[in-house]
Amino acid sequence: MLLAACMGAAQSFGQGTDLGTIRGVVTDTAGAVIPNASVTIIDTVTNTARETKTNGQGYYEMFGLKSGKYKVSITAAGMSTTEIKDLLLTGSNAVSADAVLKVSASKETVVVSSEAASINTEDQSISETISSVAVTELPRDSRDVYSFLYLNPNITQGSADGEFKFLGAQSYGASFSLDGQRSNGGIFGEPTQSKPSLEAVGEVNILTSDFSAEYAGIANIRVNTKRGGADYHGSAFYNNKNSALAAWTLDDLNGKAIFSPTSFQSKYPNPYFNENDLGGSFGGPIPKLKRTWFFTSYERDYNVAPVKFQSNTVPHPSLYTGDFSGLTDGPPNTDPTNSSCVVGGVVSPKPVVPSSVASGLTAQEIAANTELVTDCAGNTTQRFITIPSRLLNPTTQALINTYFPKIGISAPINPANGRIIGGYQTILPGRSTLDSGVLRVDHDFSDKDHLYGVYNVSAQTSASRAVVNPYTGLGLTQVDRKNNTLSLSYTHAFSTNVMNEVRGGFNRENLLQHSNTTLEGFLSSIGFTQSDIDAYGAVTGDFALTTFGHPAINFGGTFATFTNGGRNTFRPLDQNLITYGDTLTWIKGKHAFRMGGDMVYNEAQDGFALNRGNVRGSITYSGTGLTPFTSFLLGLPGRSVSTVSKPRPAMDVHNWESGFFFQDTWKVNSRVTVNLGLRYELITPFIDKNDLIANFDPNFTDTTTGQLGRFVIPSNKTLQFLDPRIINFGYVLADDSGLGVGRGVVRTDKADWSPRVGLAWRLGNKSVIRGGYGIYYPTSAAQGIRDPIATNPFNQGVTKRSASGNPLLGWPGNGVDGISPISGGAPAATGNTPAVNVVPFNIHQPRIHQYNVTYEREIGWDSVVRVSYLGSTMHGLIAGKDLNQLQPSDTPFGVTLVDDNGDLQPGQICDPTQGNCGISDADAAKYRFPALGDFVLSYGNYGHAQSNAFQAQLQRRYTKGLLLNVAYTYLDQKSTALDTGNSSLGGIAYNSLLPDNDYGIDGYISKHRLVAYGVYDLPFGKRRQYGSSMRAWEDAILGGWSTTFNMFAKSGTGFTPFWICDDCNPVEPGNIGISSVDAVGDFNAEPSYRPTILSNNFNQKTGDSIWNAAAFGLPSVGADVFSNPASAKRNLLWGPSTWGVNLGLHKDFRFGERVTAQLGADVDNLFNHPLFSPNSDAGGGGGTFALLGDFNIRVDQTTGKLLPIGQGHPEDIIPNPDFGRLINSFSQEGVDSRRTVRLRLRITF
Repeated sequence: MLLAACMGAAQSFGQGTDLGTIRGVVTDTAGAVIPNASVTIIDTVTNTARETKTNGQGYYEMFGLKSGKYKVSITAAGMSTTEIKDLLLTGSNAVSADAVLKVSASKETVVVSSEAASINTEDQSISETISSVAVTELPRDSRDVYSFLYLNPNITQGSADGEFKFLGAQSYGASFSLDGQRSNGGIFGEPTQSKPSLEAVGEVNILTSDFSAEYAGIANIRVNTKRGGADYHGSAFYNNKNSALAAWTLDDLNGKAIFSPTSFQSKYPNPYFNENDLGGSFGGPIPKLKRTWFFTSYERDYNVAPVKFQSNTVPHPSLYTGDFSGLTDGPPNTDPTNSSCVVGGVVSPKPVVPSSVASGLTAQEIAANTELVTDCAGNTTQRFITIPSRLLNPTTQALINTYFPKIGISAPINPANGRIIGGYQTILPGRSTLDSGVLRVDHDFSDKDHLYGVYNVSAQTSASRAVVNPYTGLGLTQVDRKNNTLSLSYTHAFSTNVMNEVRGGFNRENLLQHSNTTLEGFLSSIGFTQSDIDAYGAVTGDFALTTFGHPAINFGGTFATFTNGGRNTFRPLDQNLITYGDTLTWIKGKHAFRMGGDMVYNEAQDGFALNRGNVRGSITYSGTGLTPFTSFLLGLPGRSVSTVSKPRPAMDVHNWESGFFFQDTWKVNSRVTVNLGLRYELITPFIDKNDLIANFDPNFTDTTTGQLGRFVIPSNKTLQFLDPRIINFGYVLADDSGLGVGRGVVRTDKADWSPRVGLAWRLGNKSVIRGGYGIYYPTSAAQGIRDPIATNPFNQGVTKRSASGNPLLGWPGNGVDGISPISGGAPAATGNTPAVNVVPFNIHQPRIHQYNVTYEREIGWDSVVRVSYLGSTMHGLIAGKDLNQLQPSDTPFGVTLVDDNGDLQPGQICDPTQGNCGISDADAAKYRFPALGDFVLSYGNYGHAQSNAFQAQLQRRYTKGLLLNVAYTYLDQKSTALDTGNSSLGGIAYNSLLPDNDYGIDGYISKHRLVAYGVYDLPFGKRRQYGSSMRAWEDAILGGWSTTFNMFAKSGTGFTPFWICDDCNPVEPGNIGISSVDAVGDFNAEPSYRPTILSNNFNQKTGDSIWNAAAFGLPSVGADVFSNPASAKRNLLWGPSTWGVNLGLHKDFRFGERVTAQLGADVDNLFNHPLFSPNSDAGGGGGTFALLGDFNIRVDQTTGKLLPIGQGHPEDIIPNPDFGRLINSFSQEGVDSRRTVRLRLRITF
């Protein structure tokens, strides 16, 4: 019945209304309610009025009011008139305006000022509004409106600067909206770039805990634009931030300290940058259109900054043309007692002449271009001094000339390995240009009908990161983005106690990241003929030829890999949303009923899946030293090539989010308000336009073959892009599976009911106790299905090697055409099992129970103090586990030798350090799914968490020239599901067999955090408290000054210590059979393992490390690899505490009554204090901060059993010298990583 009522009000989820409410109770001096009193509410921005009357209980409410200041006038027959001035309404908040009328024969008026900040006496929510004054005046490190969220005590930094972690929840699932239109995209659930200029921001309304049933998400962030008023007002501004006024970053200081001049870089590159912001705004009434107002703004942000290219593994340019004469052989051994090297033996870095080339050398070339070298083993080989020019492959030479770094031949060469002494570094000019504009129109058709519409548009082009470092010829990745957002809202008052708002709009973001040439263009640029291109395309497919990108080439460990550019080499990233919503408000007695809902249609395209694997081919050369690079110069085939079986197009998905709510605000009496709400959310699975999703059913058993598992696909359309190995494994169409799934191959979660209750009890006129409870669900994000079932089942890798009668063909050129370096060869006998991920068919949204108890009091000085306990219990958090993990044991696994042809040699033991280990049939049979190998990750509702927080906050609204907000939070939050910042895709459990055992400090959590911000107008000068009689020149010097600040201070977050195994897979510690084991759980270090704890003083500073590396040992390699009680727990290390302060100093110059010019400077990171706490890139599995080091494993050559790490081979243990070292500074929470100065000029009129 309730649901039907809600649906009757709206067919709609998500963002809720942006309109506020003024409500109150009117009584006489004896406390009796006054019915039928006249209430006039005046919008002081537009000077328009709305009227209503109190009901039989003396209660009134006016819904549908826009943010701004209001005046409320209340009167009744024979009674006085009460005027309540300066009533500030923000966002969707409700403000109380009670009145006490007294009997009066005359027209007596009592004026009450509500300029002081008022406490929340209406509901249980924890919310905050950041005003336009704060947005335009506070010094921040960017012009991003969402950077102001860090000023809220319940929002801290997530995985990196610009990412958010919500107290009592995870780092995803909040609902963002712009003027009522949903603005978080469907891929990651994060806010899109649909953001207004700061000049256009009216307020930022932040609902973080226990908000009403009207709103979706684990938090609700609402940005509202300014609106035009009765008078014309405008602004113009220009800001500049540049390197001349900035301190150097720690990275640059460290780089300069170790810099050595070279022939191509005489001094350390100047870390210049120059950022400019300019724009303006204008608003007021539209001429000749009654009751119509407009507001518009425009901003352009443009900047230049260098993009660094740096590598210590670039080949010397003499090697580009096969000149190895700069390499020197080690002196011959003359010590007959040296058993490690025969007498006369030398160590030579020169490359061995390949046997396929040696036979074709002329006698003159043998004499002039080669030498015979006897190595320490006594083997005599023919080596190149220089490669004869006729043998250099013209295609690979063209590739080098076009895409390798341009380096002078005079650069110093390392004679032992051919690299450049001191490394290579240069810069390319990066740039970015952003244009954004806003137009808002408000129109009142009548006192009962009100409409507003807002159109936001922005466009950005940028190039600020290398396609592939250090290969400068590939240039910088290009980013092209366009955003368009339309928001509409229409309200109609059916009567004084019934009002309805209808809202809708769209949010479109079109984003393309790409390199600078298509694969076909790349091949043409290095001399491929059309027949060569056709041969290449016959392997990759024509689709790959037409997309941006290039092949990958691996030269071994000596020189930097020419990588394929990663996922962003050609990545469309489009997010489109359409939103419709309705809210009906009905005042009945002491009840204010609100009902309705919203509907959001998400549509998203993402090329992340398109670029999985080596879509455009990869060539790997094997051997040591310069052998791989020499083979490349000669145009010889690689040891192996990799492609994908069938490249898929970009993911193109859509889904619906619908939510229906009923909310009752029950004014029990003048002191007690009860809030009762119920919300129902229905989020449909994402469906791919081309049906390119493939899930896996691990619980199915084929009754004929006894095989476990089957693939579940949407339709036969999926088959053309599936790898034959997956098809042959066995599949079923979703409709035929009997699992209750459709094209999204997971079931629709239909159980998302959200009761929300609250109580506010006024203890007097200045204090209130309030609290509540509610269930909240995150908004949807396609990443939860994109990675596991829309990416990993597709673009399956195929590795080929030369085979008898079917060799790899090498590079075209020197009279050989119609071939390509990825043509020919046969699939390798091992290592070609498909990678498979699983999303349980019954996966559901995580359920977050929030509750709070709050005491709030007005303390004078126009200030309010709030003290709160905030609790949260989280169930069903997403985490991953590998279904093929074996029970740890001492029984050898994966130790069968693989010969040079890729064939297994049963009965022979491999050496993991040589990379020649394989999985025998007997080993594979131990897997739950033998045909699927060592990477069968399942992402389900495996996690839970608990959060408890104490919070105290002092707030003073901007009045009498002072704004101040200070908040402190003590937080204890633990979970079993690592928050990786990966949207709805959870982290990987360390032990897949017991994922619930890893209960520890949640990600990005600080126990102590203080945030504060303020604006203070110094009280000197004309129109200030002191100095109103100043002369003009005195006022120009001493008057009109103001200062602003914001700061944060927080204790360290948790980090997980880990070791990386360099030669694992398929041999793993504990013989667990999987390579997906991840000590941190963030997908960046696989396989990696946690250390054993040798002593409990691991958080003790040692030398220049904040931790004690000696407190940790190596991982166990036995059956107790996970169960060892001394094994380290997740996030047991505490990182460094961090603080930063921004300060602004501004001076106003007045020109007449209406024009003010403001000059000023905003100093970011005032004290140039290093912000050492690393982001997830540096502090997680992909960084070195918590990395103890690398290790290799070895096995007994008789039994195949794992040997203790480093036993007899100390060189197998490579400690990380940077473990726990504070050597980098990171921008955090709106504070730059080093001091910068933004000069600003702003004119208002």
